[in-house]
Amino acid sequence: MERGTATEIPDSPWWTYRDGVLCCDEAPLPGVAERFGTPTFVYAARAIDAAYDAIEASVPPCLIAYAIKANSNLSLLRRLAERGCGADIVSGGELARCLRAGVDPKKIVFSGVGKTDQELRAALDAGIRAVHVESLPEIDALEAIARERGEKAPMTLRVNPDVDPDTHPYIATGLHGTKFGLELDVARSLLPRLVASEHLSLEGVACHVGSQLTSAEPIEDAIAILGGFAVDCARAGAELRSLDAGGGFPIRYGDEESRYAPWEAFGEAITRGLSRSGADALDLELIVEPGRALVGDAGGLLARVVFVKEQGSKRFVIVDAAMTELIRPALYDAYHAVMPVEAGAPVGPGDLVGPVCETGDFFAVDRPLPALKRGDLVLLRGAGAYGMSMASQYNSRPVAAEVAIEGAGARSIRRRQSVEDLWRDEEVDPAG
Repeated sequence: MERGTATEIPDSPWWTYRDGVLCCDEAPLPGVAERFGTPTFVYAARAIDAAYDAIEASVPPCLIAYAIKANSNLSLLRRLAERGCGADIVSGGELARCLRAGVDPKKIVFSGVGKTDQELRAALDAGIRAVHVESLPEIDALEAIARERGEKAPMTLRVNPDVDPDTHPYIATGLHGTKFGLELDVARSLLPRLVASEHLSLEGVACHVGSQLTSAEPIEDAIAILGGFAVDCARAGAELRSLDAGGGFPIRYGDEESRYAPWEAFGEAITRGLSRSGADALDLELIVEPGRALVGDAGGLLARVVFVKEQGSKRFVIVDAAMTELIRPALYDAYHAVMPVEAGAPVGPGDLVGPVCETGDFFAVDRPLPALKRGDLVLLRGAGAYGMSMASQYNSRPVAAEVAIEGAGARSIRRRQSVEDLWRDEEVDPAG
């Protein structure tokens, strides 16, 4: 059921055993569980700093616009904003989060195929860097709104380069068969209109081929295509400011059969793509949109064993976390390394599953698992991205807590929901 054959625990300085006990940074996880309960998302805050610095060193000078869909916790957003990070957003809610966290609006780009008029107006009100337009109807809507307001709306054309990213089909975004971006011939045909418009300012071009890229080659090919389109825009009279290369920088989850290319290879691929296209002569600001690369390995999902059940020839380790906290295994058949909080237990095959009434509520299938028992703690690695941001209240399960660790210190950055929170916003007819 799980892809890949390797079952490694990825090396990380943020998740280590000390005296036989797993720690996040310098904080022993049993103490975190005792103080905050389980299930809980635990983040090594300094790992986010280190990832930001590593990406900044790996790519040409650029604006790093964090794809906040990966994890939109206000405390983590504020930490990145304080380092000068921008944001890639896909909704009005994400825009509001960024503004509340102190992200500079001039460093925010708004992607997404279905922006409402209300969201477009909010983006213009906030004074964001640019709206990444992905269809002709969206151009019409943005231009009409800008005309009503008597202003020029900054926009970027997101094009679809039709480059195969060799990743999971659900996170491939640069092929013609996806809903994202404009095909190049359509985008080119729009240039005379956009350059002549009194209410649209074509300030950039963008693409995004997919997430969790296995190699840097697709990025180079996509940027060569995108750069060529930027040259076309400049020749048509557009005063371009930026070229957005998208994201896709990978992290290790533990099932990779071969190591991914280092982040430096992606930076070098972008440089080569710009050179191949001639866009390096345009003096454009580069934008990149890492998401999981900034927060993925910083986070883990801490859970406690409820029961161990032997059935037929299988061992099921049932924990108090579920697909409601981490849906990636059910959604993508994704792999997350499992670490026992107490080291040294013998290992045998088993399934790590949650209590939700779905067969798809699993974290690990036929995986070598420690001889865990009721009450033991386990950590699911790589849960900093697309864990809490995709969480649900299915089966009326309250949303988990989130905790930031710095050194040996731990602080709550999201309280655990109460059962009463589950229906707090529901309308109830007192007459029955």
